[in-house]
Amino acid sequence: MQKTTIDRWLQKKFVYVCYVYCNSLPHHVPSGIKLDESTEECGGRYLYRFTINNDKDMGELTAHLEVENITYASRVSEDGGMKGKFLNDPNKSFTLQISWLLFIIAIISIILSGLPVKIWNELSADETDGKKKAKISNQKAIDFLN
Repeated sequence: MQKTTIDRWLQKKFVYVCYVYCNSLPHHVPSGIKLDESTEECGGRYLYRFTINNDKDMGELTAHLEVENITYASRVSEDGGMKGKFLNDPNKSFTLQISWLLFIIAIISIILSGLPVKIWNELSADETDGKKKAKISNQKAIDFLN
């Protein structure tokens, strides 16, 4: 199933995490960036790992690293967990699933409210019943005016 623009935005916002690896620390690290010691997953070549969640902080950190002439490597990976399962399924669109769910809930609530039965009773009423009701209503109005 094709991903919508909202699906791609949700993935970028909540699923993808950027990691920047370097051997020395810059003098200024923007707020909101998490600093860890690097693990063996990067091959043991780097000492520090920055975890970044948005593009603005990524651009600011890489600008500081370039100004201070620090060699770095950046990688994007997927954050695991339940949000990764729901938002990053390649065979399903999250927004279309939610849209179908809301549509089905709306149909079920209309059916359970009794609205179709009321409409059916109104449309299937005999014409003679309607004429009698109109006649009685007219008679009540005349009696009220007198």
